Amino acid sequence: MNMKRLIWTLISFLGLITGCSKGDILTPSQFTAEIAEILRNKAPELRVVVVRDLELKFISKDGSDSQSFLYNIYDAYKLDPKEKSAIIDQYVASWLENRTAASEEIDEQRIVPVIKDKAWLEETKQSLRARGETNPPEHLYDDLNGDLVILYAQDSPRNIRYLNPSDAAKLKVARSELRELACSNLRSLLPRIEPQGEAGQYVITAGGDYETSLLLFDEIWSKDFIDVDGDFVVAIPERGLLLVTGSKNNESIARLKTLAKKLYDEGSYRLTPRLFVRRNGKFARFEE
Repeated sequence: MNMKRLIWTLISFLGLITGCSKGDILTPSQFTAEIAEILRNKAPELRVVVVRDLELKFISKDGSDSQSFLYNIYDAYKLDPKEKSAIIDQYVASWLENRTAASEEIDEQRIVPVIKDKAWLEETKQSLRARGETNPPEHLYDDLNGDLVILYAQDSPRNIRYLNPSDAAKLKVARSELRELACSNLRSLLPRIEPQGEAGQYVITAGGDYETSLLLFDEIWSKDFIDVDGDFVVAIPERGLLLVTGSKNNESIARLKTLAKKLYDEGSYRLTPRLFVRRNGKFARFEE
């Protein structure tokens, strides 16, 4: 999450007024064409084909092909058009790195937990099938609660590569110990974890990619670290966003619901608009 987005979120959560003007933006067709041309220059050994708006196909000399979907990065661009060059550069660098990632061995010290909405698993498969993928990948995951799952992924400087069940057989760590390992790895990878806000309303920051995974860190959910009125209530509307208030703070709960829905609807890496409450050491769906 970029700093502008974080500041906007914090201001909105604290009940202040903010606004912005995004100006003219590229159409999906223009955006796709621009990225396709960049990739043709970066990887001249491939034939880069525009399948349709926001979908590319890469064809190797041996005839094998792969696809890339630009929906998320186009959404990110629409949120902040002035950051177009940085957004495209990040995608291109990630794509180039990902070309060789599948053939590399898994680094167990880079395995991290990623929180997703449970529906994401099936929605991802259906979306890939609709776009022509006959065998969408399975994912290696554990249930967190009735709504959320913990996916396991390998972190790299520019990518997050989700592991699949066949990867588990390649690991030296037991499957039952994977969550503990992943959380330990993430602790060592994250920068300082900080709550920003006041009056029992906070946005927790930790680098911009793994904030939602902080639900798994028991040490964070202490009144000594985050002072809220009642039980901890959180919103995780998109990747990189963790909003916190207390279950007895009715005004903040109402604001959090509205903001979570808005951020989910407008986000580029959406997660869930639901709120969750921590009770007895676990997060469950918040029901008033």
